[in-house]
Amino acid sequence: MPSFMHSATNPQLTVQDLSFRYPGTEQPTLSGIDLTINVGEIVLVAGATGSGKSTLLQCLAGISPSHTGGSLTGNIKYGTEDIHNWSVRQRSQYFGILLQNVETQIFTDCVWEELVFGLENWNVPQVKIGEIALAALQEFGLELQRNWTIDRLSAGQKQRLLLACLLSMNQPILLLDEPLAYLDTQGVNLLLQLLKTKASHGQAVLIIEHRLDVVNQICDRTYRMLDGKLQEQNIQSRIGFKEKTNALLSNLHRPKVLDRDRLSNVLKTLNLSWGGYPPFPDLEVAAGETLLLKGENGCGKTTLLKLLSGLLKPTTGSIKILGRENTSRRVVEIARDVGFVLQNPNHQLFAESVRAEFLQPGVALDVANSLLERLNLSELMMKHPQALSQGQKRRLALGAVLARQPQLCLLDEIVVGQDPDSLKLMLSVLKHYTERGGALILTDHDPSVATVLDARVLELSS
Repeated sequence: MPSFMHSATNPQLTVQDLSFRYPGTEQPTLSGIDLTINVGEIVLVAGATGSGKSTLLQCLAGISPSHTGGSLTGNIKYGTEDIHNWSVRQRSQYFGILLQNVETQIFTDCVWEELVFGLENWNVPQVKIGEIALAALQEFGLELQRNWTIDRLSAGQKQRLLLACLLSMNQPILLLDEPLAYLDTQGVNLLLQLLKTKASHGQAVLIIEHRLDVVNQICDRTYRMLDGKLQEQNIQSRIGFKEKTNALLSNLHRPKVLDRDRLSNVLKTLNLSWGGYPPFPDLEVAAGETLLLKGENGCGKTTLLKLLSGLLKPTTGSIKILGRENTSRRVVEIARDVGFVLQNPNHQLFAESVRAEFLQPGVALDVANSLLERLNLSELMMKHPQALSQGQKRRLALGAVLARQPQLCLLDEIVVGQDPDSLKLMLSVLKHYTERGGALILTDHDPSVATVLDARVLELSS
């Protein structure tokens, strides 16, 4: 296991004049990056979606250019040692890395096996592995899921599992890309406290995150990525981030009054249950209405959306959409009325370009072009969807679903990874959708989303 060997007076990580250009691009994604992180420091990097934050982390981890291609110049030092020629494996002994897409970092089928996998790889004594893994399970509230297959976990539970695996390894440097994604309030508070404790014991932490109002409380320094360069933010800039977000979103908040007696029901469920979850509350959602599903990680929010979309068939109960019983219909038939934007956008982007994702059969050209513009994707329309950042992919997945103009739209944690301007674009598009009569059901842990969308909130119990 790695141990802390550096004096607190020496930097743990030093980046000097780092630049990176992806293959086939003219402009560098990163340009002249200088950054120092000392022992026990927590440093935050913020910035717009697609600005290069994740690319910086991948360069530090060795993923870029070794696995992505491209051209990298500049120096990266761990302590006083140049690590330019270190492989991803060598760096992983000292860098604990959390990527945005948690599913790319899962290597086994079972929760317990995933926890012990990394510890076994680093030759931790067998007698200690069980003790460390059990402590990590308890710390992240996953004791009941110890013997579960990982595909049974919710996205929030997967995030907790990967964080448990990562923090149990105890590397001197933690590189975390959107670590708060999908975590409920309890999970966020737990992680922030753990990171403060880790830093007090000497670990250095680099966090990429959009939720500055939450993360600022534990950070020693904050940087903003702009045009491929890092700019350090003073305390006033850090405090002003939440005010900027609130100001942007307040312009969208125009309360509306729905007369449910005059509106047609789009969705109605009765006695719905599935698997081992408690029975779901009966739902009625009218045209033009927004319903926000809230609850702790693993309470069944995603499962309920999958039932409504036809991806899962209920154990008991009925689902009526536009007055038609849904439980016996095929998914392809349901999809004519119901759009579903998944948590992981990589699971529903299949076309060769951003524009092609919008121009599905039956989609009007003017509708596609309007959504491209309103979601700030027009300049990216000829790019391959997998070349986008995770935040851009989420905007693309949303636009592609709305382009089909479904009567009911289901959104599963889709505003994760959005900067304030991008968040405003997404919420503006969604308000336009409901104002034109679309019904919306979404999951999200950000209270501002419910406010802007005038959502009726339904709490699901665990």
